[in-house]
Amino acid sequence: MLKKSGVSGLATIPKDLKQCDACIMGKHNKQPFPNSKFIACKKLELVHSNLCGPILITFANGNKYIMTFIDNYTRMCWVFLLRERYQAFETFNNFYVWINNEGQTQIGSLPSDNGGEYTSNERDRYI
Repeated sequence: MLKKSGVSGLATIPKDLKQCDACIMGKHNKQPFPNSKFIACKKLELVHSNLCGPILITFANGNKYIMTFIDNYTRMCWVFLLRERYQAFETFNNFYVWINNEGQTQIGSLPSDNGGEYTSNERDRYI
């Protein structure tokens, strides 16, 4: 439109601009996560866990944290809402007892992101 005088006052952009760092980083491709070396062959053999929060907008009853447990084999997901971070280990204990009673099996392995939810003095006393 600029070449045909259809628009007036439009600034031209030179073609030989140097790209900024944000443009270069935006065009990078992300590398995929490596495939896990261990895949569960039965339910609850491998359960992933994470604690998220604090969430800026609190949930009902003042809950600010979300704790998840995901079974690698069945992809079943359990979600618990917590008010405080210190409740994470108590929530895990309750989940563990419930799984042992209802699922009639035990959790094989429980990897986490080392966020500190399982590195408390209370956990040390439990083990």
